[in-house]
Amino acid sequence: MPNEKEYQNIKAGVEGFDDVPEPTGGETVTETVTETIPETTYAQPSYTNTNYGQLEYPTAPSKGLDMEMIHGVIEAVVNEKWDELISKIGNIAVWKEKVTNDVVAIKQELVRLEENFRGLQNAILGKVKDYDEGVRGIHSEMKALEKVFEKILEPLTSNIKDLNRVTEELKKIKR
Repeated sequence: MPNEKEYQNIKAGVEGFDDVPEPTGGETVTETVTETIPETTYAQPSYTNTNYGQLEYPTAPSKGLDMEMIHGVIEAVVNEKWDELISKIGNIAVWKEKVTNDVVAIKQELVRLEENFRGLQNAILGKVKDYDEGVRGIHSEMKALEKVFEKILEPLTSNIKDLNRVTEELKKIKR
């Protein structure tokens, strides 16, 4: 329940609220609305304070307060709370736009990274293919060299044997 000071602040913030009576202690306020709302009865709770006696606050608008004034008060409170929230968190639309721009920038960067990765992958595959071709070329050259050695090895060994025999004969002659 608002205290007297809060009640005065609320009253001062709403136009056309000057003719509303102040709350008084000990009253039970009952109001019947027949326009669009079914009949409603508001009971007033009582609060006991041992130092000051019994204090009672009305919980419903008095008879002089119509629905437009109630809506005005509610709207003023909601607007005040909304402005307070906006001042604390800032403009949500600006935040949303910033987050959207950041998400778009991140997506673009991911696309660029993916393209760079594909380019790097293609370059590595190209180098691996070149290496593979080089190894295959070396393999075929080794096979060819093996065949050449096969053909040369037999005559070379026979020539070495002949040379060894000639050398032995020359050694015998010189002695």
